[in-house]
Amino acid sequence: MRTLIYGAGAMGSLVGGLLAQKYDVTLLGREPHMTVIPETGLKITGLNDVVVHPKSVKNFTELPQDFQPELIILTVKSYDTQKIIPELQNYINKNTLILSLQNGLENEQYLKNSFPDNTIVGGVTCHGVTYMEPGHVYHAGTGETQIGVYGGKNTEQTTELANMFNKIGIKVDVTDNIEGEIWAKVAVNASINPITAITGLKNGFLLKIPELTKLLDATCKEVIRVAKASNVKLPSCDILEKTKNVVRNTAGNKSSMLQDIERGKRTEIDSINGAVVKIGRDYSTPTPVNESLTTLVKGIEANTYIDDELL
Repeated sequence: MRTLIYGAGAMGSLVGGLLAQKYDVTLLGREPHMTVIPETGLKITGLNDVVVHPKSVKNFTELPQDFQPELIILTVKSYDTQKIIPELQNYINKNTLILSLQNGLENEQYLKNSFPDNTIVGGVTCHGVTYMEPGHVYHAGTGETQIGVYGGKNTEQTTELANMFNKIGIKVDVTDNIEGEIWAKVAVNASINPITAITGLKNGFLLKIPELTKLLDATCKEVIRVAKASNVKLPSCDILEKTKNVVRNTAGNKSSMLQDIERGKRTEIDSINGAVVKIGRDYSTPTPVNESLTTLVKGIEANTYIDDELL
């Protein structure tokens, strides 16, 4: 299946790189990462130890004129989802399958609104991946990955997509409740990412320092309350325990939000904790912990990230 990975940073490189061992994959990402890959290959270390050679481009103008992917996997930051939709228009037909492996809420709804005739598949994954240097990502931790059609029923396409991932060693299950799973993943991310971004600690410390464990608990429980207030059908598992298992399985990993802060990049706080706060207000559900974390991360962003629109 001809596949385009749009947003080939850490996670996109892991997924695209492993898929490239068996499928026709093109990575679309930023310099200098995309520039190095054609020269030396993409090195994936950690839980995997391989060098792969997917195609790589820095923008759509570098793609062949007749390029028509059968599968597009989006791993761009959530704040870019609406921005990239016009770029995707020329590369999508009614048969193109679109999979979002993004963090946060609302990505799938944006895609569904923009491409109503296409199958939009939502995905959640707990794999820990760190961008090390151009051409090199580190696979630090593994976890559950689930996919499911957003706003519709799963089909043979969904099963085929899951099989693709299973063949490359990323275990994927198909769910009929992807919205609930996305909220569960938001609970995980909301409870881990901002605390690590604020403290500068790797994930594992959240269960080693009692005060941080207490903060993680309070954050997660708030997200669960908001999800229930907004009539989301959450998965039957213990989401707080699931969050702690993710911490254990990715103990040596730096969260994506911490990585963004360290590189002076914009974080996804608005679509994770910030979105929880917004929806909480809509349903009259207080979210003081998530609001405080959002405010603190945005304060740190102001010291490290400069938005051109603010100049």
